[in-house]
Amino acid sequence: MPASVSSQVAALTAIVERMDQRAEEDRSDRKEAQRETEIARLGVSAELADIRHSQINVVKRLDKIEPVTDLVTSVRARITGGLMLLGVLGGVAWGGVVFFKDTILEWLT
Repeated sequence: MPASVSSQVAALTAIVERMDQRAEEDRSDRKEAQRETEIARLGVSAELADIRHSQINVVKRLDKIEPVTDLVTSVRARITGGLMLLGVLGGVAWGGVVFFKDTILEWLT
């Protein structure tokens, strides 16, 4: 019986040692995975900060561009309205010339 108890204790000791070794390997693997995760997280954080700064710069540029585009749009609308008014006035004048053609020719001759 003592030989069997001592062999059982030796077997259990070997099992515990293997479990301890496996636990140590798992801890080192977990620490390595945590380091890789931390490096990836820092990279993503840096990229997000770059995106945020780029977005801020784009918004600043848009704030500078908006007044110019509003002015150009306003000027373009004014020019278009002026040309339409000139077209209408020209049409009225031309209609008057056609309608009073005989009277105008009498004045000129």
